[in-house]
Amino acid sequence: MRLIWRTLLKLAKAVLAITPISLRNTLKGSPMLVRHYRKKLNQHYHESFKLHSKYKEQLYQAWIKQREPQLWSKKSVSRKIMLAVAIDTSVGDARKIQRTVASLARGQTECIKCFILTNAEVASVQQELSELNALVAIEYLTSLSAEKLELEGFDFVTLLACGDELSERCVLELSVKSAVEPAASLIYADADRLNGDKQRCMPSFFPEWNPDFFLSANYFKQNCFWNVSTLKREEHKTSINWHNAFALSLACVASGQSIKHIAKVLFHRNAIEDPLNASQYNAEIEWLREFLGEQISKVERNEFANTFRVCWSLPQQLPKVSIIIPTRNAKSLVQTCIESILEKTDYPNFEILLVDNQSDEPQSLTYFAELNEHPLIRVIQYQYPFNYSAINNYAVNHCDGEVIALVNNDIEVINDDWLTEMVSHALRPNIGAVGAKLFYSDGMIQHAGVIIGFGGVAGHAHKNFPMKHAGYLDRLQSVQNFSAVTAACLVVKRTIYEQVGGLNEDDLTVAFNDVDFCLKVQKAGYWNLWTPYAQLYHHESVSRGTDQTGEKRKRFMAEIDYMKSTWKTDRFNDPAYSPHLTLKREDFSVAESEPVR
Repeated sequence: MRLIWRTLLKLAKAVLAITPISLRNTLKGSPMLVRHYRKKLNQHYHESFKLHSKYKEQLYQAWIKQREPQLWSKKSVSRKIMLAVAIDTSVGDARKIQRTVASLARGQTECIKCFILTNAEVASVQQELSELNALVAIEYLTSLSAEKLELEGFDFVTLLACGDELSERCVLELSVKSAVEPAASLIYADADRLNGDKQRCMPSFFPEWNPDFFLSANYFKQNCFWNVSTLKREEHKTSINWHNAFALSLACVASGQSIKHIAKVLFHRNAIEDPLNASQYNAEIEWLREFLGEQISKVERNEFANTFRVCWSLPQQLPKVSIIIPTRNAKSLVQTCIESILEKTDYPNFEILLVDNQSDEPQSLTYFAELNEHPLIRVIQYQYPFNYSAINNYAVNHCDGEVIALVNNDIEVINDDWLTEMVSHALRPNIGAVGAKLFYSDGMIQHAGVIIGFGGVAGHAHKNFPMKHAGYLDRLQSVQNFSAVTAACLVVKRTIYEQVGGLNEDDLTVAFNDVDFCLKVQKAGYWNLWTPYAQLYHHESVSRGTDQTGEKRKRFMAEIDYMKSTWKTDRFNDPAYSPHLTLKREDFSVAESEPVR
């Protein structure tokens, strides 16, 4: 069946290639054909929405057999770390505790000690584990502290629930990473689940350290190793147990030391994670509030379990935002865009610069003249051939705002606080470009962050997923850092825009200028960020298509070559993604028959 569809797709592309441009543009403008295209596209992506489908599990089994063996360290280390493993018997299936301890016995047992945290009858647990006492050191206690672990000479501590298993490669991999990163206060690793047949499934392939994703979702949860010295030095008084994991991680982040990631599956978890209960959720919100202090105005519970909305404080004197909208004609689009901004923006201090790029339609010119009379709107003329980068740079030079908002003319605002949300992040000292959650007209995801590497350059994460979908690891519902975001709706401080030289108007006149801009911002030391709480429609993208003929194709290929030569996008390991996920699709499925990156 796959072969048939691939053949049909090739045939359709061949027919499209010989179709006259005028007819092609007419077809692209047909609402009926666009609706049909979207319906078929949604059917095609339906398998992607099911993050743990049978097909995707088959991909993971193939990954385990073919790719995972290539990842394990071949290095030797002069000193192996001492690892404390705390098994919390209040979590998971207590009947499976023997399986958990047995997994430790398969590893470097001379470097591991198992601490059984239990309030139950100790004798019954001891009897169950008696056969394993000779293989791994075991101690039974009701609470565990960093002070005790430091006195006993442990380097790191981790947490397991009953039924979880730790990879037998764990100590070696952690030792290798610790030798390279001796200052790390916390090291997290990838994880998967064990199904009823003890088969590994449902992998969690995490990005590299992603501070805003951590604050929104504590994305690696208990799949980490906490540095015992850091916990002791931070005077962390909280008992080391499953329910205090987020507090332990916040203490490590507060230390200012580095957070590192081992992109290998070291944790095999027994059960599907339960949503946080109310008391646990409230405790984690309080820890976040205490950690962030006056930087934030509030922390709210997201409608999706296990994620938070952190609302960052704005200054009393709100900076002026210059919303830049380039257009050539397109009265209907521009009207929808501007009216939605005026009617649905609760941020009070902004101006709109409509950049007219050689419009010639009478109705558009009449409407633009009317707009120019509005106290919040200025229409400025750019009387040169279309160059998206140059148009925006020109507008920035003529605006009054301290904050720049690049907005396409086919954008329509959905939620009133979209600009407040984006500005609150853009004003943070370490944040660069801020992107929004954009939807096609039918409500499917158009933009939820940009991943470097798709198609050899870049592509949109979770494209064509449903509006309310949680996404992979709840990423569609979490504020997080990305290497790039789209300029269809992008907010950034003017000082940063000018610091990196704005958009590249020499080499990237149409495509990838936003990706290049964001990579320059990232190189300058800022974190780019995407927020799901600024939601807007991006109407035309679904039907615009691409014109791959003549000079436009030549220009497009030159822009691809520029991105590859400048940023090595075809070999770029995006820190916001995982090297174990595919670059062939935007659905976060496991890499299939792709070289290990």
